[in-house]
Amino acid sequence: MVYAIALGALILMGVVTTAIINVVKNNQSSTTDIRAKAGVVNTLKLTGTVDSTDDIAGTITVLNVQFADESRSGKPVNYGTWSVTPPATFSLSSAIPGTRISFTVNSDSFNVSTKQVVAAQVTVLQ
Repeated sequence: MVYAIALGALILMGVVTTAIINVVKNNQSSTTDIRAKAGVVNTLKLTGTVDSTDDIAGTITVLNVQFADESRSGKPVNYGTWSVTPPATFSLSSAIPGTRISFTVNSDSFNVSTKQVVAAQVTVLQ
């Protein structure tokens, strides 16, 4: 009789444990295809002031670079002067010294040690 009660208790514990695992598993899964998540590119938006352009190298020297409001939390931090390579569709002649620009970059295109970045998009703010 004791064995029958113990066996019943073990079966009941197994059913409860399985139910808990299924609930947790269902809460963690999403309907989004994992391939869609793998294809997401992390982009960051930065702002700064044009110091100069190099038509030969195709770069813009940007002063007072900082993350834009939508790419940071907290107060802005000045990260200094960076060399930005704009996309081929951007006209360097529109980057006049003293002009504020914003530029969107892929997070993997940062070279922090040399302060160089390749921009996916550049927008003149003023």
